[in-house]
Amino acid sequence: MPANHSRQPKGGMLAVVVLLLILVTRTLWHNRNLPATSSAEFAVSHDFEQVWKWSSTTYVGGAEKAHWSFRWDGGAKADGIERLAEALGFTLSTGLDGDAPVDITATNDADRLKLWVRSKPAGQLGDSSKMPYELVLLLDTARGSDSKSIADEVHKVENAAIAAGLLLQGGFTVRGEMVQADAPDRIAAAAGATEVEAYDDSHTSSLTYYSKSLQSGVQSGATKVNLQIAGALTTGEAARELIIGVPLITGDYTEQK
Repeated sequence: MPANHSRQPKGGMLAVVVLLLILVTRTLWHNRNLPATSSAEFAVSHDFEQVWKWSSTTYVGGAEKAHWSFRWDGGAKADGIERLAEALGFTLSTGLDGDAPVDITATNDADRLKLWVRSKPAGQLGDSSKMPYELVLLLDTARGSDSKSIADEVHKVENAAIAAGLLLQGGFTVRGEMVQADAPDRIAAAAGATEVEAYDDSHTSSLTYYSKSLQSGVQSGATKVNLQIAGALTTGEAARELIIGVPLITGDYTEQK
């Protein structure tokens, strides 16, 4: 699909445009929908393996030298959160059996996991009595981790969520220095992806696709997307950073790890 690309001047206008793009991405993320299939609980595992394979020759040092970060979120009851926390080695600072609003974080530094739990705002998302809490679970892997060690951590989270009776929606972002300027095109070709949206300026180029090879998905208007690929100039350097998100990129494009 042909796309209209625009170029904006550097400076304040660029910062505003990039910020708006990030906000749009985050809005889409919070309105995403996973496919209604029996394998939805393991969509992140499946998609991680696919993207690792596609990106293995596009990052300097290979996919293991890139930075992989994962996120799951969803609504939950207290017992489900407590079971998930216990299975993943978290210690919650307060109980979830009272009427007082909850807004807590817990970390498992050994496994590079972080859990955030808060009470849903009153009247938000329908009847909150069925799922009174919302949680966000983050897995931040170390550069140099091999595919098996990352896959094992992702499976551990997915299995813990299933055992706790939670249906969490997830995704991931990977970033690192690209080997060649055509790396985004090579990944899209490997994914058999169809371009849906495009953005380009003097600092960042971002293309959003749909690939049948991925199980995750988010609605962008009337169209489903599940793969976002961006190239960004690294701060103070000529090298370009390659960022891949499934179903979308989360975080600032200029983030450095």
